[in-house]
Amino acid sequence: MFTITPELSQSMGSDGLIDQAGAGEALAELGKIMPSSPEPFSEETHSIARLTAEKGSGADLARFNRAVAGMPTQDTQTLILRIATTADPLVLWELHQELDRRGIPPAQRWPANQEDTPQAEFITLMADLLWITKRNPGHTPAYRGWRGLFSHSSGSPDWCATAYRQYLFVSARYSVSHWCARGLALTEPQRLELMVLQTSPMQTDRRQLASDKFAEFRAKLLAHAMQHQDRSGKHTPEAIAERRARLWRTFVLSGRNQTTTVKNWHLLTGEALTRQAIAKQLVIVDQVRREQARTA
Repeated sequence: MFTITPELSQSMGSDGLIDQAGAGEALAELGKIMPSSPEPFSEETHSIARLTAEKGSGADLARFNRAVAGMPTQDTQTLILRIATTADPLVLWELHQELDRRGIPPAQRWPANQEDTPQAEFITLMADLLWITKRNPGHTPAYRGWRGLFSHSSGSPDWCATAYRQYLFVSARYSVSHWCARGLALTEPQRLELMVLQTSPMQTDRRQLASDKFAEFRAKLLAHAMQHQDRSGKHTPEAIAERRARLWRTFVLSGRNQTTTVKNWHLLTGEALTRQAIAKQLVIVDQVRREQARTA
């Protein structure tokens, strides 16, 4: 959830949700971070503090609080599906924070939010930044503007304000993925775990998982499973095909590294697989992919 400081505690209820009477104080608190400089503002991209203040009171606030309250009890796959479909940017931020607490890398939360807007891009970038700063506290960015992310508590109002200022500066001038990663001095292994700050080869690889292409691939996996059914009868062709599709997706989003796939599969499903078990399934998946390429 939105990290609470003593200064913001009066704006929130005892359960950590936004309090109706105090939501407007979020903007005032953000103004204290840099009193000599007003909060930067964009009509199309609002800061976390402004999004919080805009909840105000009434039905919208009640819906938000219900959505946030239910997140800790929802399974990981459900939360990941909600990442793609939620239309509320503040709910999107809360979803990312909940998945971060569960140790799910942003890359494994793919696909990104379907709202193709600067606001959604900013929130998704925030998820990347949260992941990096929490797990690399001693990291030194190349550019001074990013250093505040590592001096403030991850997710705090000061941290959120720094992320917002940097996003507005970079997005108005450069490619967000390239220039943010460059300014932060991120390595390729660090970028592998992220959703926005990917390298070009990573972006190309992940396009294979686009909904239309992946739907066709699932159909090919099902056809193969129908032709080579489980002799024990324990697993249906549909279940086998779906499992292989999910395993392939996890493998691609893990940089095609089997060791990383083992770790991420366990985080996502709770199931412990060996590298050998994964390799065996990937051989079959690769065979289906080659057949698909020949008939394309």
